[in-house]
Amino acid sequence: MKRAFICLIFFIGVFALGSFWSGNYKKQVRQEQQKLISEIVNIQISNIEQRLSRSLSTTDMLAIEVQQNQGQINDFEIFAQSVIDSIGGVSNLQLAPNGVIEQIHPITGNEQAIGHNILLDDKRKKEAWLAIERKQLTLAGPFKLVQGGVAIIGRKPVFIQHNGNPRFWGFVSALIFLDDLLAVTDLKQLEEKGYSYRLTRAHPDKQRTDIITQSSKKLGNSPQKAEIKVPNGIWYLEMSHEMPSSLYGLLGYLASFIIALLASWQLWSMMNYSQHLERVVKKKTLELEELAFNDHLTGLANRRSLTERLKQVLWEAKRYQRTAVLMYLDLDDFKRINDSMGHDAGDTLLKQIAARLRGAVRESDLVVRLGGDEFAVLLLNEDSINNAAKIAKKLIQKIEQPVRIAGRGFTITSSIGITLVPNDGNDVPTLLGNADLAMYAAKKAGKRNFHFFDQAMQQKAVEKHQLEADLAEAVINNQLELHYQPLIDLQTRQVSTYEALVRWNHPTRGFLPPDQFIGLAEESGKIVDLGYWVIREVCQQISLRTQQHLKCKAIAVNLSPKQFVDPNLLENIKTIVREADIDARMLEVEITESTLMDNVDNAIQIMEALRAMGIRIAIDDFGTGYSSLAVIKRFPVDKLKIDRSFVAKLDKDRSDQKIVRAIIAMAHTLQIEVVAEGIETEQQYELLKHAKCDIGQGYLFAKPKPIDQAFISEAHLTRA
Repeated sequence: MKRAFICLIFFIGVFALGSFWSGNYKKQVRQEQQKLISEIVNIQISNIEQRLSRSLSTTDMLAIEVQQNQGQINDFEIFAQSVIDSIGGVSNLQLAPNGVIEQIHPITGNEQAIGHNILLDDKRKKEAWLAIERKQLTLAGPFKLVQGGVAIIGRKPVFIQHNGNPRFWGFVSALIFLDDLLAVTDLKQLEEKGYSYRLTRAHPDKQRTDIITQSSKKLGNSPQKAEIKVPNGIWYLEMSHEMPSSLYGLLGYLASFIIALLASWQLWSMMNYSQHLERVVKKKTLELEELAFNDHLTGLANRRSLTERLKQVLWEAKRYQRTAVLMYLDLDDFKRINDSMGHDAGDTLLKQIAARLRGAVRESDLVVRLGGDEFAVLLLNEDSINNAAKIAKKLIQKIEQPVRIAGRGFTITSSIGITLVPNDGNDVPTLLGNADLAMYAAKKAGKRNFHFFDQAMQQKAVEKHQLEADLAEAVINNQLELHYQPLIDLQTRQVSTYEALVRWNHPTRGFLPPDQFIGLAEESGKIVDLGYWVIREVCQQISLRTQQHLKCKAIAVNLSPKQFVDPNLLENIKTIVREADIDARMLEVEITESTLMDNVDNAIQIMEALRAMGIRIAIDDFGTGYSSLAVIKRFPVDKLKIDRSFVAKLDKDRSDQKIVRAIIAMAHTLQIEVVAEGIETEQQYELLKHAKCDIGQGYLFAKPKPIDQAFISEAHLTRA
């Protein structure tokens, strides 16, 4: 009895312990999976919200143009095309005076929609009337179009002042194909990996939930759900993933039961289980090794595989005098395919290019995908420059053959850098670096060609490295100085503020403009220290002029992307302002549009903290990033600087004129001042002044100068 009791206690203890472990493991797996799904859902939501916000901002631009022209747009097609090219993500733009669609651009394929009365449409008229009543943008759909396809459409009611009262004119609309919107997400790829999803919306005027799109497989238990904020409503994205089979949990309980019941066989069971684990580990190790040496998308060898093969080639070169040729390939303008067609199309293109490369060389040669749109080809037992050139030409010709993706034809070119092994390097990093240098030389020469590595490239790399080392000492040795360019009030032509621009007085190269070292400072990380030096110098100049009772205007400094995300940014600026003992309102900061879009919520927090100090904020280079005025209104901004690329063609391109006018009008509705950069002619000045642009900056008024000369120039400007 005593032995039986001991065995029973032992059985219960072992079984309980095994059961606890199995249950706890399953719970942990579920928690980790739910956390991962939640992160994935948030990423997809962010992609959809950013694309929707940018695409729907086209209705704001159309509405401004209609209001400014009292309901008449004579060159609608030209203006609409320029808006579509600038913003992207929109299939067509529509004008519907009194609710009847009269104009669509592009019209091809959309002819059947002309004459459609939105206000009488039984399916969507309630949404349309609700938009008029609330005077706000509404997002309708998804729905099947009379001209074919499934789309969503943003409709903005436009009101024109008539005898002092707003009168409903009609709708301006932006149509977005659902497939184009979803192309910015990874939902299709995630479905292939076993994820299930459902995108729905709460119907704005009916008590029901509409399914926008969903995976072929239904959602599992406890899906992760999050909101997508859209005009006049909310969308919801739900996502789940298959949990590991419950069979694993049952096996765990069964194993515990058997081990507890058959204590006498415990050692034998452990040995068998150990052998089973060894087989599983061996199998998984082989699978991981295959993944480690191969690219999962194209099936080609990867960078690690190339590195190992190059080591072997270098060893054989020393021992057997064998040679090889390494080619470094980069697809020209590949981003254009991803942006216009989506990442699925980009992946399809990469697979086709990989197959072409593999078929263009010998079976014994190695074709590698290094990552992104970069490939490499290792030609073994080859040392002929002529043969290498012929093969490079052949590869370029193969790559540029037309590619069919989703029924559309594309042509893409490539640039190739070539190194000889072992002539151009005795180790792998050197060979790869030299091949990369040669490839960039091919790109600079006009793309769609190849370039052999030579010592001149190496010399340029050495010079770049030396310049980087010199930059580290530039601040210490007082080689940097600031030049100041005035910003002019376009209505009074008086100086409004100044922008501080850094110059480098190099001991051997003389004065270097920013474009010759700012990029290098960004790459090396020295831009952060450089940025704080600029802020400190500006604050000291403001303090000095204030103490001397000299006239002083606010001065703007540029914050680089790396400095903007520096965790010590706010504390450092606060310390610099306090030590200089200046009014923080005399300091402005300029932040590029693309920097803000990397992390919108974090950017807003930083900007609010800066404004709380009294510092004014300007968004620089507006129009070159991925934001829209619909997003900008979320930021605490004082100024918006229109990028010089719009101003450069302002006196020649009517489309740019319309876009600039629309930006100015919409910015003013948000009570944001507008600055035009790069003004060089009187005609540009007059056009901007007529468009009610607030401030201008450019060589027409003054070039950047040292501070004393800048203030002397201000006096001349004032007298003028």
